[in-house]
Amino acid sequence: MAKTAIISVDGHVKASRAGYRDYIQARFLDAYDHWVGAEEEAGTPDAGNLNPEYGFEAQWDSGRRLDVLEGQGVVAEVLFPNGQPFQVNRFEDAARAADAELAAEGRRAYNRWLVDFCAEAPGRRCGQAVVSFDDIDQAVKDVYRAKEQGLGGIMMPALNPGGKDFFDPVLDPIWAAVQDAGLPLSQHGGAGLPGYSATGFAAILTVSIENGFFSVRSLWQMIAGGVFDRFPGLRMAFIETQLMFLVPAIAHLDMTLGWTDDWMAFARFMNRDRTVKRLASEYIGENCFVGVSPFDPRQLAIDQLVGKDEDSAPLEGFHIGADAAMFGVDYPHFESFVPHTLDKVALLAGHPSVTPDDSVKILYQNAATLFGFDLGLLQPHVERVGFELETVAAASAG
Repeated sequence: MAKTAIISVDGHVKASRAGYRDYIQARFLDAYDHWVGAEEEAGTPDAGNLNPEYGFEAQWDSGRRLDVLEGQGVVAEVLFPNGQPFQVNRFEDAARAADAELAAEGRRAYNRWLVDFCAEAPGRRCGQAVVSFDDIDQAVKDVYRAKEQGLGGIMMPALNPGGKDFFDPVLDPIWAAVQDAGLPLSQHGGAGLPGYSATGFAAILTVSIENGFFSVRSLWQMIAGGVFDRFPGLRMAFIETQLMFLVPAIAHLDMTLGWTDDWMAFARFMNRDRTVKRLASEYIGENCFVGVSPFDPRQLAIDQLVGKDEDSAPLEGFHIGADAAMFGVDYPHFESFVPHTLDKVALLAGHPSVTPDDSVKILYQNAATLFGFDLGLLQPHVERVGFELETVAAASAG
């Protein structure tokens, strides 16, 4: 029986504060040392969102990270930041800094470090470059620079008030560069989530609810703005964005866009062209892909995820489908399910609506295709640390 493995589309890394210093340009070193001193004086841990049981080194110790994840059947990862130099709030995915110049240097230093970290496990890490869209010309340069450096994608910046909306055609040079470079875009987490000043349970619960909304605003903005129609080769992953808003938003857009006559009449009234050429659901699996992370049926029941019942009959309405879904372990975030990854695999592989081919797509193949992993290079690692789906499912059922 052939083995399979996991390509996790959701991993988080950073250098230690001492490690980042080697990647800071000389003219920013005084500012960096001042920032580090302030962080240490305040007692701020050298970590972002981190399960303390994993240890701080899980974020930057390459060998240790490989050992842990291989023990979970993970052979490759898509990587996002877990903290950048000069970052104000250590829990933000899209980091803010005290001023724009320091923020830019923080992004550059992180990207430089990320190139080296990925090189420690050739072909097994797909680093997502951190790029700001504030300066269009610079963003285009940064996209091509990421490609030249060997990074595997572009992380979408935060959608903050006063910033550029993703449906704004002024961003077209960036989309063109990303498409030309052959890199995917990745929207991760609640980028653009308000920074609440209050603390305590109410603030935490509010963030947990609103994260799902703010994290997928880029989805409907990109579709509504016709970005994928103007740049049909553009591919975008929505990772750890939760599904409580994503799925109903696509269904609602399909219903709204189905009112063709009403919307065309409105467009004529406004003297504007309709920018969306297809139903929203038609972009899913072609331009848009979904990283379910941390993978858990409590986000979305598995039959609803794949859109089939136990007899493989299609369910009514919009469903993400096995051709568009991907699996994430979210290591080493606090909510990661490591070391119980195979329990989640068993829930997927053992579900009556899921075929073995569906499981392999969600666990491995979709991510490999979207993020450009070399399956030939990964195969020896799959044979070494992978698993048999039937065996995992049967062990869980037993």
